[in-house]
Amino acid sequence: METFFIYAIKVNAALVFFYLLYFFLLRKDTFIELRRYYFLSAIVFSLAYPFFTVDALGNMLPVVSEKQDATATVMLGESTMAVVEEPPAHAFHVNWKKIVYGMWLAGTGLLLLRFFGQLISILRIKRRSMKCRIHTIPVYHLPEEARPFSFFRWIFIDDAMHSDNELNQILLHEQVHVKQWHSVDILLGECVCIFCWWNPVAWLMKREIAINLEYLADSAVLQRGVDSRDYQYHLLRQTYHETAVQ
Repeated sequence: METFFIYAIKVNAALVFFYLLYFFLLRKDTFIELRRYYFLSAIVFSLAYPFFTVDALGNMLPVVSEKQDATATVMLGESTMAVVEEPPAHAFHVNWKKIVYGMWLAGTGLLLLRFFGQLISILRIKRRSMKCRIHTIPVYHLPEEARPFSFFRWIFIDDAMHSDNELNQILLHEQVHVKQWHSVDILLGECVCIFCWWNPVAWLMKREIAINLEYLADSAVLQRGVDSRDYQYHLLRQTYHETAVQ
């Protein structure tokens, strides 16, 4: 259990370091593509590097048996005698390590259930959606009104909600997510939050990852020649519609 705590502390300390470095030095830069690789590298390094040192640190810790009796040496004149100090028979002992570990397991278990529930929900939506082509691009037509989204190679959209011009912009946007495998970043950020749910930095980093991926997709759409003002109006209309539905 000591090895687990050492690993968790080192992972979360690294996440805090990388997030603070990003917040104070990299947050305002315009290199959004490099920022993506920074987040990916930070997470992978934070999760991996303790494996190279955790065994060594674990071997340095003193191993003390919980049932080991404390022994004191008493000098009486020229003779030496050992006095065994035993704890009271009915002493109440709280194992804080097990309590903390149990709390971590409970939180992680709940988040894992939520995560798998979200994956199952996507699979159900895919099963209920009709596969079709819009502007020669294979997509899944959402059976009910919902915001367009993508998951790995799948694009989900309700084409009845949008004009042809908006559909073109949405497809360009979602194709960027698909071609650049942005779902990997999202899943990696989700896994970090599941393991480090008690660390607010994990959630902050997950949010920054998602925001940066949207910047990447928006930038790619504008580079394809889409009018920036028209695209901004489209985003505003979509946001207003989601707010009205809620």
